[in-house]
Amino acid sequence: MPWTVNRYFTLAIAVIFLIVGTWGIAVTSTMQVGSLLIFDVDIVHNFFFFFTGTVAMIVTVLGPDWSKRFNQIIGIIYLVVGLLGLAYPTLYFDGRLLGIMHANLADHILHLFIGLVAIVLSFSPEGLAVTTQSQDATG
Repeated sequence: MPWTVNRYFTLAIAVIFLIVGTWGIAVTSTMQVGSLLIFDVDIVHNFFFFFTGTVAMIVTVLGPDWSKRFNQIIGIIYLVVGLLGLAYPTLYFDGRLLGIMHANLADHILHLFIGLVAIVLSFSPEGLAVTTQSQDATG
């Protein structure tokens, strides 16, 4: 199976999100807000990171078509979450985004960035996607 840009990005998301989710649980394993570098985290936020990382790892193994679809879906979700987070304080209940999880401006910027990169990579024409596949001697 070829390694496309989408597949590399999905693998990066898998590794980074699994590390961040695990590290976040070490920081706080309750609904109390904790600080992971400059980001606010709680158990729900950590679960989302860990869940996304796990799904991304499975999708990476399944191949480039799955990775592209994953990036399209995750790009839209993270872009929407980032935009919703910027609607502060309208969509915050009990100090949590949509009443679900703690998040701060750094989280929202990160969500927007991840969403935009995933959307650009996954919706770009196939001709622009770089693949790494061994080439035979003729070409």
